[in-house]
Amino acid sequence: MATDPAVLCLDVGGSSVKSGVVLRSGDVVVGPSRARIHSRGTAEQVVNGLAAVLLELRRRAEGLDVHGIGVAMPGPFDYRSGVSAMRGLRKYDAIHGLPLAEAVVESAPILAELSWRWINDAHAFTLGELRFGAAVGVKRAMFLTIGTGCGSAFAVDGEIVTSGEGVPDGGYVYPLEYQGTIIDDLLSGRGLVRLWREEVESRSARAGSAGAGSAHAKPGAAGPARADPAGAGSVRTKPGSAGARRYSARQVGLLAEKEDGAALEAFRRFGTLLATALAPVYAAFKPDLVVLGGQVSRSLPHFGPAAAESGAPPLTLAAAPELAALRGAAVNFFESGGLG
Repeated sequence: MATDPAVLCLDVGGSSVKSGVVLRSGDVVVGPSRARIHSRGTAEQVVNGLAAVLLELRRRAEGLDVHGIGVAMPGPFDYRSGVSAMRGLRKYDAIHGLPLAEAVVESAPILAELSWRWINDAHAFTLGELRFGAAVGVKRAMFLTIGTGCGSAFAVDGEIVTSGEGVPDGGYVYPLEYQGTIIDDLLSGRGLVRLWREEVESRSARAGSAGAGSAHAKPGAAGPARADPAGAGSVRTKPGSAGARRYSARQVGLLAEKEDGAALEAFRRFGTLLATALAPVYAAFKPDLVVLGGQVSRSLPHFGPAAAESGAPPLTLAAAPELAALRGAAVNFFESGGLG
């Protein structure tokens, strides 16, 4: 096992970097580990953050036959040259136009001996699931990574396609619009939180109206909705307050696990959107299966039924959501010339 070729792999996200050492067999023998990264920081902070993760990974890979570095990176990004084209996305603005591998090696010269391969993060997730996960043997598969945004990829007969029958330009669904709003703002963590906040405010307004008509209610004293035995609504922060704004998709998911009514309704609406907003894409590509990854996707039990009722194709969670992108980065390294 130790003699199997290995790759140091990174899955770079908007707030953290996941890392691991992956063998050509797909086995992740070190990690996965996660470290915070200052994606809104200076170029030096981003570069030093990546260098620190890779140095620790290299140390832990001692004794393994390490051939290179595979990086799954969000777009827009020049994956051939390793140069970011991100700008105005509230992340990684500072490294726009920077040859990233050269900058990291300058910070960590010990990495100079290793070659680099870059891949879109959604494509890395896709390759990992195509080769080792939920999409093995699926003829027409569609992939959605729903987290800080909505990443997407399409595959036919086990290979990623970025054009062809039913495939949107570049394989990207995030810039498509539904009722005047781009998919990235709808089918993402912020989209889910927005639905939840709307539901909280609606319930609070109804509770306020009911309270104002009660003989026992103090004028203007209607407070935030509280949980009832059926979980009709349990948000304890005042709608529109800083506390409400700080809620994340993960926290909304935790509320849903506690059968909070507002969270469950937000997920139901999210599932309906997942079906209707992408309906033209489903109809054109005709996927046999849609594989989901990302933080929001972990709550599939809460939004899957509504998606199915609204006509979405079969949905399934990635077989190894924590490992798929790392494995895909390694697959890309080997299949793009790292070892072949």
